[in-house]
Amino acid sequence: MIKISTRTNQSVEKNNRGFSLVEISIVILIIGGLLTIALPRMNFGKVDTKKVIRDVTISAKEVRNRAKLYGTTYRLAFRLDADNQSYWVEKSTTVTFIDKAALEKARDEAKNSFRKDEKDEAKIPNPFQPDSTFFKKEQILPKGYTFKLIESGARNVTYSDGMAYIHFFPQGFIEASLIQIEDPKKNIWSITFNQITGQASIIPEAKLLKDLEQ
Repeated sequence: MIKISTRTNQSVEKNNRGFSLVEISIVILIIGGLLTIALPRMNFGKVDTKKVIRDVTISAKEVRNRAKLYGTTYRLAFRLDADNQSYWVEKSTTVTFIDKAALEKARDEAKNSFRKDEKDEAKIPNPFQPDSTFFKKEQILPKGYTFKLIESGARNVTYSDGMAYIHFFPQGFIEASLIQIEDPKKNIWSITFNQITGQASIIPEAKLLKDLEQ
């Protein structure tokens, strides 16, 4: 009886002594290894994508509000160069009408702005100027994100390089437009705007305006 009692006490004392420093270190190493494997698989990319899309849609909403408030045509300007994916806000310095030919001419003029021909003619004036009160500088897309294409204008012209624009008019209207954003995982998100209400719709796949009209 005495021997049994002694062994029992020794067993209790052994169980109550807790974990040694070596045992704790091993557990921490195991947890660290599991986290190293699990973290890359977590959906942090989706959070970043939501932020990128949210920033673009909020910008469009605020630009529409300014166009109505100040009675002036605004536009979101997009740079679609492979090594420079960015956007900013421009404000019209003249009266701009909703006209197919005028919008296409404005795009052509923007490409040739501040460019001289062989006869060294005067620079072509740009009716739009960057609005520094909205963005202090160009908003550059995070690494791995690109504007796959921008579709805008009365003729639904698509742009995948160079410059593209979405116009916001004083009456609160937005020209027919769609933005495709590709994330680092090569997923494409389509953003389109209601021309009357300005409400943004986000579609988790590549779409064109003609697809949404069907």
